[in-house]
Amino acid sequence: MNVKRAVMATAAGALLAVAAWAQPSGSGYGMGGYGMGPGMMGGQSQAFADLKLSAEQRKKIDDIQEETFKAMWQLMGTMHQQGYRMHDWAGSGLLDEAAARKAYEQMAATQKSMFELQLGARKKIDAVLTPEQREQLRKAWAGR
Repeated sequence: MNVKRAVMATAAGALLAVAAWAQPSGSGYGMGGYGMGPGMMGGQSQAFADLKLSAEQRKKIDDIQEETFKAMWQLMGTMHQQGYRMHDWAGSGLLDEAAARKAYEQMAATQKSMFELQLGARKKIDAVLTPEQREQLRKAWAGR
């Protein structure tokens, strides 16, 4: 049960990290049901709001976020199913080391997929920003 909680906490943390990292916030921006609202990650949201994104940039970033969140939710569903499998072998009272290792490897692979998804989203959003906006964002995050 502790493993399941840890995995779910990791998955939820990963989703929040993507949301916090990729959410520019601002007046009404990101309130479409899949992002975080204004002010919800303090300096990170403000850092994006300060970039003065164009309407085209906002649209592109919204599209990247939507694609990322849909994929992240699918991966979180996979993690949840894997957690049930972990619970099955752990709750039986008997240690099946091979099953435990296989379940762990599957969960680790899913976590890696989530990490790769986050990196990909970061690269895509960076490509939408101008060099000046990327530098401004870097400075804002460095000052946290």
